[in-house]
Amino acid sequence: MSTQAKSKLYLLIIGILLATNIAMLYFCFGDKPGVKKPKGPDRSAMMREFLKKDIGFDTTQIQLYDTLSKKFKQKSKTDFDSLKNNKEQQFKELGTKAFNDSAIAAMAERSAEKQKLMELQMLNHFASIRKLGTAEQQVKFDSLFYKIWSKKKKPEEKK
Repeated sequence: MSTQAKSKLYLLIIGILLATNIAMLYFCFGDKPGVKKPKGPDRSAMMREFLKKDIGFDTTQIQLYDTLSKKFKQKSKTDFDSLKNNKEQQFKELGTKAFNDSAIAAMAERSAEKQKLMELQMLNHFASIRKLGTAEQQVKFDSLFYKIWSKKKKPEEKK
């Protein structure tokens, strides 16, 4: 296989992987009216419980967390909807450009940049939650946060 053919194949694979990652994020986190979510842990409730029990947040701090969480969820939904619409447009553009190397590379680059921005927003959201705590609570948050990040078990089950 020639180098140019390999490059095209790799760029196509990268584009497909980025598209599937974004689609998976949308299907996992996007709210769909009229569709029941599968039974599983309620992330917001788990985080609230973690902040109360493990970190020691008081009622006021929990209310502030709820406000932050609600705003983040709304922003994320808007971003996911925008991603979905942009992805459709990008695929149409890719088709009009006959899937040439530069079009594939440009699409992969745009998708990677959008994913990076969403990841930064999520990490900044966690930093905002951390800032709600006292200095002592922030130390606890730093040392225990990785436990809540795991999706399989609640933090108290992992001790």
